[in-house]
Amino acid sequence: MSAPAPSGALAIETVGMTKRFGGFTALDDVSMKIEAGGFHALLGENGAGKSTFVKCVMGFYPPSAGSVLIDGREAEITGPKGAQARGLGMVYQHFTLVPSLTGAENLVIGRADAPAILDWTAERAALADFMARMPFRLNLDRPVAELAAGEKQKLEIVKQLYLKARFLILDEPTSVLTPTEAEEVLGLLRGMADAGALTVLMISHKFREVEAFARSLSVLRRGRLVGGGAVGALSRDDMAAMMVGERTTRTIAARIGEPDRAREILRVEGLTAT
Repeated sequence: MSAPAPSGALAIETVGMTKRFGGFTALDDVSMKIEAGGFHALLGENGAGKSTFVKCVMGFYPPSAGSVLIDGREAEITGPKGAQARGLGMVYQHFTLVPSLTGAENLVIGRADAPAILDWTAERAALADFMARMPFRLNLDRPVAELAAGEKQKLEIVKQLYLKARFLILDEPTSVLTPTEAEEVLGLLRGMADAGALTVLMISHKFREVEAFARSLSVLRRGRLVGGGAVGALSRDDMAAMMVGERTTRTIAARIGEPDRAREILRVEGLTAT
């Protein structure tokens, strides 16, 4: 049957989280704490270790060292199913829905307690009750293949809430949403976090969304935690500096005898084509 609303947000902490792939260290001694009911943003350039970090939390990768604590207790998470059983969920950059199935079928088959033979009359009534609590409407009778990208992303988020996620990881959640849809979805999740029903960890490159919805943030660079703090106490320059490791953009010095062109963005001379 349909899952009830989450019973309470989870606090998640990593201690010394490290992940090595052969001789390459993708994640190096990362300790991070996300309070229950928090909305935390994880920033970093491509290759900084963000995806590796959340995949270690979700049990996709076994960490080379370190541990995960859930509500202050160490938890051994051996895979995504184990993470789901503990109330952890993740919405990935790439859709995980089955295209040939309807939205309703995708939700129901994701449940660990889904019976071999479904009573669809009861399931549809339960789904209608669940969707009535969601701030946006989705047609669960349509095959996923017919949905627009924004509708698929909403369905991915709804699926995790339906599966009782109390700690939700969002990997670039608004990349396929319009600005209005992004505000709608993130506003819902921020409201749930404020109510103490959900904890959110959002990977994002969009400073505007971080400033509008997150309460705190952490920054990874080259696999290490290099900084963070409360949103509002850090400027965009501060966040960018932590991400790239420097505050000023280097300029190319002009060659001796040439005019100073440091302010030019593009110059093309003597270009020919046949």
